[in-house]
Amino acid sequence: MRVTNQTVLRNSISRLQQNLQSVERAREDIASGLRLRKMSQDPTSGSEVVRVGSSMRAIEQFRRNIRMATAKVDTEERVLDSLTNGLGRALELAVSQASSTATAATRLSVKDEVDSLISFAVGLSNTRFGDDFLFGGTRGGEAPFRNPPTAGGDFRALENPPGTLVNPSGTIPIEISDGRFIVPNHDGTQVFLDTNALSSLRDLSEALGNNDVAGISAAINSVRESASSVQSLIGTQGARANELMAAETSLGDLELTLQAFRSELRDTEVDKAMVELVGRQTMYQAAMSATSRVLGLSLANYL
Repeated sequence: MRVTNQTVLRNSISRLQQNLQSVERAREDIASGLRLRKMSQDPTSGSEVVRVGSSMRAIEQFRRNIRMATAKVDTEERVLDSLTNGLGRALELAVSQASSTATAATRLSVKDEVDSLISFAVGLSNTRFGDDFLFGGTRGGEAPFRNPPTAGGDFRALENPPGTLVNPSGTIPIEISDGRFIVPNHDGTQVFLDTNALSSLRDLSEALGNNDVAGISAAINSVRESASSVQSLIGTQGARANELMAAETSLGDLELTLQAFRSELRDTEVDKAMVELVGRQTMYQAAMSATSRVLGLSLANYL
């Protein structure tokens, strides 16, 4: 094969360009701290970096979900504590009016305070969380309870056509990690109907208004049982709070693992890159020296 000066020149310049590009890549790796800047550099590692990035974005969403779930847990705990205090006060009043020293007049006076406790409890049942009612179940946009205007009235406010009262039931689970869901709060049925919290207060009010000693005694047991049921719900919320804390810790551990993996795939080992840069610069200088000698030859060198 015939090798001309033009061929030698072209090949020499091409090799010099390749060496110079390798030097520039090493310099950019050190300057940017990244060895993988384009998918074309390493498609396999690049796809893994994309997957890790997607997982880390999912972690951020799970964290936001956990914060919202924790806020719901805390809000319900405050409501349950307030409801427990209200039932405790009602129990004290009931015991005081079940004694032989109480009179019809004192019982009517105490009834007014119990009615205030009923209004307070109904207000708790309509606690808002953001734009929704916390205990509205799957119908969070509607107030789930009302204070009945008549004795023996229904506290429920939700209706299905044509005017049938329904319980505020149903919950909305929140995803706190991949495939893991939690229900952060109870619905209104569980808190205010299943515990008989509202009905026991209403029964106590009616017994006081009727000067019914036997009814007051029966209401004492009902209020006590309601308070106990509410206490068990507080325990459930405590367990949910612990579960959310554990989930957040697990997400933190997973995030650290993903960050380390992404760094291994993408980031530059500076000390190694510095050694590599020096080596490539040496190779480039040697190539420059050899090329200058080859291209500097003339016919006179052979004579």
